[in-house]
Amino acid sequence: MPNRLPQDPADHAEDFAQRYSRDLDAYCAVRMEELGTPERLHGTRDLEGDGLWTAFIARDRQGGSLLEGIAVNSGCLNPQLLKGKPGARIYAKASLKDRIDAIIAHEFEEDRLRSHEAVLKHGGKTELPVTDEARRILKAMGR
Repeated sequence: MPNRLPQDPADHAEDFAQRYSRDLDAYCAVRMEELGTPERLHGTRDLEGDGLWTAFIARDRQGGSLLEGIAVNSGCLNPQLLKGKPGARIYAKASLKDRIDAIIAHEFEEDRLRSHEAVLKHGGKTELPVTDEARRILKAMGR
């Protein structure tokens, strides 16, 4: 563990994510399965890293991505991820489980709807059984 933690929330989130990436990867993979996302979306190859299949990419910071499948990233740990955007206040106070559920659902809906704008409008109505707080995040992002 470093002597001094990074002051920037995104840097701090990435630092933590790097140290606990195995645990976060395992949790995200299990959570995708629990939520019922199609198996083909359970993770992606880490093309900028070791090329292995993963459900969590520590160095990325935008929350999640949809490449070959869904990958959550260190943005789930950053309470300021949505700063200045709709849903920022709810996201900042949400638990890690709620944030991860919201990210997985957002990427799932992006695969289904093929449009980020459509996901923002529809995200809160996802068929996935996400937590109530995750659904609140998704609804707020669409405002």
